[in-house]
Amino acid sequence: SIFSCFPGPWGRCMGDECGPGGIQTRAVWCAHMEGWTTLPTNCKQQERPDNQQSCFRVCDWHKELYDWQIGSWNQCRPVLSRSHEKPLECLRGEEGIQTRDITCIQKSNGVPAEDVICEYFEPKPRQEQACLIPCRQDCIVAEFAPWSECSKTCGNGLQHRTRHVVAPPQFGGSACPNLTEFQICQSSPCAAEESMYSLNVGPWSACSVPHSRQIRQARKRGKNKDKEKDREKAVRDPEARELIKKKRNRNRQNRQENKYWDIQIGYQTRQVTCTHRNGKTAALSFCKQDKLPITFQSCVITKECQVSEWSEWTPCSKTCFDMTTPKGNRTRSRTIKQLPIGSESECPQLEETEQCVSQGDGVAPCITYGWRTTEWTECRVDPLLSQQDKRRGNQTALCGGGVQTREMYCVQANENLLSYLNTLKEKEASRPVDRSLCTGPLPSTSQLCHIPCPTECETSAWSAWGPCTYESCDDPQAKKGFKLRKRRITNEPTGGTGNCPHLLEAIPCEEPSCYDWRIVRLEECIPDNEKPCGPGTQVPIVVCVNSDGEEVDRQLCRDAIYPIPVVCEAPCPKDCVLSMWSAWSSCSHTCSGKTTEGKQMRARSILAYAGEGGIQCPNSSALQETRSCNEHSCTVYHWQTGPWGQCIEDTSVSAFNSSASWNGEATCSVGMQTRKVICVRVNVGQVGPKKCPESLRPETVRPCLLPCRKDCIVTPFSDWTLCPSSCQEGGVTVKKQSRHRVIIQLPANGGRECPDSLFEEKECEASPVCYSYRWKTHKWRRCQLVPWYVRQDSPGAHETCGPGLQARAITCRRQDGGQADISECLKYSGPLPSLTQTCQIPCQDDCQFTNWSKFSSCNGDCGGVRTRKRTLVGKSKKRDKCKNSQLYPLIENQFCPCDKYSAQPVGNWSDCILPEGKLEVLLGMKVQGDVKECGQGYRYQAMACYDQNNRLVETSRCNSHG
Repeated sequence: SIFSCFPGPWGRCMGDECGPGGIQTRAVWCAHMEGWTTLPTNCKQQERPDNQQSCFRVCDWHKELYDWQIGSWNQCRPVLSRSHEKPLECLRGEEGIQTRDITCIQKSNGVPAEDVICEYFEPKPRQEQACLIPCRQDCIVAEFAPWSECSKTCGNGLQHRTRHVVAPPQFGGSACPNLTEFQICQSSPCAAEESMYSLNVGPWSACSVPHSRQIRQARKRGKNKDKEKDREKAVRDPEARELIKKKRNRNRQNRQENKYWDIQIGYQTRQVTCTHRNGKTAALSFCKQDKLPITFQSCVITKECQVSEWSEWTPCSKTCFDMTTPKGNRTRSRTIKQLPIGSESECPQLEETEQCVSQGDGVAPCITYGWRTTEWTECRVDPLLSQQDKRRGNQTALCGGGVQTREMYCVQANENLLSYLNTLKEKEASRPVDRSLCTGPLPSTSQLCHIPCPTECETSAWSAWGPCTYESCDDPQAKKGFKLRKRRITNEPTGGTGNCPHLLEAIPCEEPSCYDWRIVRLEECIPDNEKPCGPGTQVPIVVCVNSDGEEVDRQLCRDAIYPIPVVCEAPCPKDCVLSMWSAWSSCSHTCSGKTTEGKQMRARSILAYAGEGGIQCPNSSALQETRSCNEHSCTVYHWQTGPWGQCIEDTSVSAFNSSASWNGEATCSVGMQTRKVICVRVNVGQVGPKKCPESLRPETVRPCLLPCRKDCIVTPFSDWTLCPSSCQEGGVTVKKQSRHRVIIQLPANGGRECPDSLFEEKECEASPVCYSYRWKTHKWRRCQLVPWYVRQDSPGAHETCGPGLQARAITCRRQDGGQADISECLKYSGPLPSLTQTCQIPCQDDCQFTNWSKFSSCNGDCGGVRTRKRTLVGKSKKRDKCKNSQLYPLIENQFCPCDKYSAQPVGNWSDCILPEGKLEVLLGMKVQGDVKECGQGYRYQAMACYDQNNRLVETSRCNSHG
């Protein structure tokens, strides 16, 4: 197309209400491809952009609700340099640019909002800044140390050398090279017999469960009869018996809680053989090795994850039927019966969701929702004015193009909708519901309108004064009369003719008459004595007229003086030829007094000069005539009317049909209006009413029609908004629930006023605080060794010592210590702690220690150190190798955890409080003397202190940490 639509910039957001109900418009014009504008009809209407859209109208009180959220600066990025070649050597760094995210948010919940809201109060902070990327610094390493000794004394071995990092890489510098190097080294060749045998280590067998009988036998062998006697004696002690009973109960409880993983510790073995070069197995002593690989070890019996059968499907989340809205969902679940132990495969999915539709005879159709709108507000011009125009609008009535708005709300759609719209007298309107339920197109909430500008009353010029007539020709009295002059309305003003000036003025006069002769025209000039030319007379053609100038029966003028013939001059040949007299000019004064006299003039001109023997033309003074006019005195009277008063209901008029309409508006009753009428003398003021013609007195009372009373109509209150159904994280402030109703008809003409309250709120009941969950690890069980019958042939098998495995119970607990289902910890508490660990039962020759003590307490300051200790026990105290603190340290040091605290505001700002303790002002007391009740003050807000885990702690901790 050669024509295209072009939109202009969006205008300011307008509207009566603050918030999202505003409207903004823009110009959209049609232009030819060459650039000149044309009629909008030349462009396709479907391609025309919108010229109106909803917007957020910002008001001053929004400052407390919205603010800029400023993110931290991102990494410095290099700017594309003008020259693509980078300098050979970096001296001071590379120019860069870094950005940050800046978002306008609601302070209460952090939800993003439009930038224009925050920009209304404060310019948007800059999002970019220049920065400097330091020069790249490559890794610097030291020289290699000398090569180590060869790993073998004969044959091929390995030797290595190392170097260390002097300066690590920074700012994108090259990474460090290898810090260790190996090379093959060769000593003298080994003796031939040494390489005759080689050691072969087989794979580990599957993990096996020890035979229970053999376990029992092994236990019996290790028991000491003296210990049994001591234990029996101890059991007889009632306190000891009670302790044993509690321990058994606790162990039983741990076993119950541990039903998800039944940990069994078994053993596994492998073959270690010495093989001759010819393939035959030889005794292990032929394979010379300092320490032979172990042939048995403890292990955990692998168990796969076991889950229950699927539960039944839950009912469909959508309980009604329709084909338009999205389908519902239903779920089913299963539980873990056995968690995987020693297996790499995870548990399968525990919950399944699928879409569903409720169908059948008993399923009700879904409720539908639709938009409703309130009445349009009155047309207002001021929202479209600039600030300067608004100030001017306060002094004068605004008119012209304006805007009117209405509110929209969502209701449950029903069959009564049309009848409701047609009969607003049904006060009950549909209850508002959540706006998100209405999915249809949004109705417009504003439209352009027009307020007609007031027009001034315009009148014609005054007519000439009429003849002296009786006040009423039907009832002529005395000799007093009036001369009248009139004017008419040429442009009716806004609000009716009551705002126009008087249209009739009267002058008292003597010898009035109701009828008079009026000359219509003069007949041809007839010369006297039947001469062909010269002096003559013109006979007037007359009609009888009344005081209003209307033609009436000639008989009514019988008392009037009949006009006499007019002297004239019939031109002779060769006489001077003159034109007809012009019309009399307007009178120079409207009345005559001592110093003023009305005059008017007429003129004629010479058409042809006289020939020989003809009558000569008159001199110039004879070409003009003057006469007196408006000889009446300057005493002019007229009736002056005041404005019509308010329309007051007149109960005496009962025959009026109450369903009538006047000027297109429904009316409900008849009323009466009155106004003041006084007689006024021009340039003097009010005089007695007898000075003005009574018969022409304007009416002082007239009937009027009262518009119907309109009561305020509001919807019922909406349902209360929902309180939080789930638990709340941490110490969240108590939420409130609210409900509202909408005015759909404003009161008018004395109707019932709207209720004061359109919005109600109340605090929700405190919702339960969310539990946090943690894994609780129980005491490690005893160290379980490989069964004795497996290790009996190994050296040191006569001792019950060596490496083994031990297991422990793990349970899920709430933060307050209460028991919880294992699924909660799997969801919220991170990875499962280890269920097994390697352990060592010390042998006689091993170093033995007490358990580590607890770490010493920290004083809370960052950089502090805490310690824990252990001591040697038994024969280990005398062994030199056990006293080696490098191998067996007796003290361990650890840096204290560095706690971080942050202060966060809680609640609203206080009122403005003046400094210097103006206590009396704060208490609202009137104090004599110079007391400031205004000026610069301070607002206060409570602060709460949180640790790095977002837990509430004492406020003093934040004070001590800045």
